[in-house]
Amino acid sequence: MGSVTSTPTSRWTRSLTGIAAAATLLLAACAGSDDAADSSVDGAEQPAAESVDADTVALVQTAPVAITGEPLPPYSDPQNDPAVGMSSPVLAGVSFDGSPVVIGEPTENATLVVFLAHWCPACNAEVPELVELADTDAVPAGVDVVGVSTAVTEDRDNFPPSEWFDDQGWPFTVMADSADAVALDAVGATAFPFLVVLDTDGTVLARKAGQSTGAETLEFLDAALAPAGA
Repeated sequence: MGSVTSTPTSRWTRSLTGIAAAATLLLAACAGSDDAADSSVDGAEQPAAESVDADTVALVQTAPVAITGEPLPPYSDPQNDPAVGMSSPVLAGVSFDGSPVVIGEPTENATLVVFLAHWCPACNAEVPELVELADTDAVPAGVDVVGVSTAVTEDRDNFPPSEWFDDQGWPFTVMADSADAVALDAVGATAFPFLVVLDTDGTVLARKAGQSTGAETLEFLDAALAPAGA
């Protein structure tokens, strides 16, 4: 796999005092890189979906996510990721409009799961690259893309995330993570954006932390999906 460029990250943790308190630290992490990302996240019971402002009264911005299976270890070493070959936990939640979304169960195609935070500068740079891949039909055949809106914080940029994804022209399915980001925790994410490639049986093929161009994301996908030994 070719090199992937990204921007530095800072260590961050999340406590049960609420995602708003953690968001200040997460802003530094969102510009993480494969080489520098190093942090931990603590799982917790998710609260009920939050109400939203009048402009998005029909939509949820966070919602409970049910986790089935063991969480993946925290991501730290892109050259020797212990999660590769493990079964992904199944994440069962909903989209902004309440439609069911399930990630990690058997599917017809491989899946690229992209965890994004609406206030994260690196995510705001990454989303147009992914949209361009869709617009130019550059996403490899046999790969589905699913976004996960996570680390939602009302007093940060681009809230509500439902409008942010819409304004960006995001063409893929989106799952709304819980208010305490249990989906993010379950996949061992340590920076934003965070990418996970799953095989059709839910096996983890690759993970990646940090911002990439569209070309670098395609290179990452090609390496993840290449037959063993190729």
